[in-house]
This record gives sequence, C-alpha cells and structure tokens, in this order.
Amino acid sequence: MKNKVKLIVNPFIRIAGGQALIWGFLGLIVSTLLCWISGYHYHGLLHFGPAPNRAWWCYLAEHLIVWLIPALLFYLGGLFLSHSRIRVIDVLGTVLFAQLPLLGMNLISLLPAMRMMSQMNMNMSPEEMLAQPYFILAMILTLLGLPFLILTLIWMFNALKVSCNLKQWKLWTVALIGIIGGDVLCRFLIGWLY
Repeated sequence: MKNKVKLIVNPFIRIAGGQALIWGFLGLIVSTLLCWISGYHYHGLLHFGPAPNRAWWCYLAEHLIVWLIPALLFYLGGLFLSHSRIRVIDVLGTVLFAQLPLLGMNLISLLPAMRMMSQMNMNMSPEEMLAQPYFILAMILTLLGLPFLILTLIWMFNALKVSCNLKQWKLWTVALIGIIGGDVLCRFLIGWLY
C-alpha cells in the first residue's frame, strides 16, 4: 500500500522520457478536445476558465504554451544548477505527463452548471451573478477541481526533481520559478490569443 501511495505522488519513479511524453501528448489531445467542447480555456498554468476565442487552434495553442513554458524553465534551471546530464525528452515528457490530472478539471467543466457558467456575461454585477440558479453549484464544482490542480503541482515538482536531478534549495528555486514564473509568462503569452 505504501508503494502505491508513493507511486501516486511520484509516478516518475516508473515513467519518464519517451513513454511519459507519449502518454502526456495523448492527454494533451484529449484535454484540448474537452476544453473545446466545454468552452473552458487554460489562461495560464494555474488558471482555467471561459475566454472569448472559441477557435480550436486557440485551445491547442494554450495547451502547448502551458506545457512548453514550464518545461523550458525547468530545463534551463536544470542546465544551470544540476551536475547531472539533463535530457530534453525527460523534461518535456515528465512535465507533460504531470499535467494529466488536469483532465479531471476538464471533465468537471463538461457538467451543465459549468457550461452555463462559461457562457455567462462577465460584465454582470456580483448580485446578478449570485442570482443565477447554477452559480453556487458551479462554484462548488470549481472547488472539486482543486485536488486535480494540487496533484498536478505535486507531479510537476516531482517531474523537475527526477528529470533534472535537483535537490534542496536548487530544486525549490527552479520549481518556484518554473511554476509561478511559468504561470505569469503563460498568462502573458496566452493573452495575445484573445
């Protein structure tokens, strides 16, 4: 049982490189389709919600940006701070695989309350939003998506740890820059798509 929990927290004990990249890429395709169907966008690594551009290419571009920006930051951090030889395929594969739990958020976004929320006029006052019959349920469903986001962040941390062989302050520094800085950079780049 202990090994199963360890594997759930860090799947990169068993999977990395090309295998992680293949599974992650399949997840990226499914996630892009689910987002296109539901109308929910990835505004950044840590942000998910409705947006004005409903073109299929916009959803794909968002997913590619959310994958490649943190992977690039992790790779550069690993090159500068790790004494190990860093393989690009390991970083790309593990970072993409680490985003698989976000599929849970994508599935939640398909529920009727969430679909209605994505079509809601964002210029409504807070009182008007609260008066919508689906608003409270949509907020509860949004909270149910948090464990998927938390698991993604844990997996991304472990993806960096395994793929770049970083420890202690170096690991935490690159993780924070890759995740928080990556989110800011992703939001900036994705903003150009709307």
